Amino acid sequence: MDKYRLVEEKFIGSQGFIDDTKDTADVKHMGKVEAHCIVRITQQAKPRSCITTAMNMLASGKKYVELKAMGKAINKAVTIAEILKRKMPLHQITALSSCQIVNVYEPLEEGLDKVVNQHYVSCLTITLSTDLTGMDDHNIGYQVRQKPIT
Repeated sequence: MDKYRLVEEKFIGSQGFIDDTKDTADVKHMGKVEAHCIVRITQQAKPRSCITTAMNMLASGKKYVELKAMGKAINKAVTIAEILKRKMPLHQITALSSCQIVNVYEPLEEGLDKVVNQHYVSCLTITLSTDLTGMDDHNIGYQVRQKPIT
């Protein structure tokens, strides 16, 4: 791929997993308009900072926190969720999805064709909530709140 350069990169079906302008706006959750409470977890993110961010959101009076991760960061998101659940009693809903990533490469030399590379990446959303209001306890990804280990 030395003779090509990346021209365009599309993320199809990745709403909320990639930074975009929609995430800075208020959203309607549990019947009320609230600011986003999302912690995006990347492969380079330090677990301690993600845990601190989520704990601060919940301590400031937010009813829920969403942990979002893609690809290789999914195992880190699960670990962070389990640590948070051990520190405080939280209800959990887990949702799996996938998004398509399309990369378009343009040749740097004449005579070569444009290359389109597409692949799928797994996405995980873990919603942790202090109470059940607005959460569906019949959801297939629901986990009951447990007592924290002291």
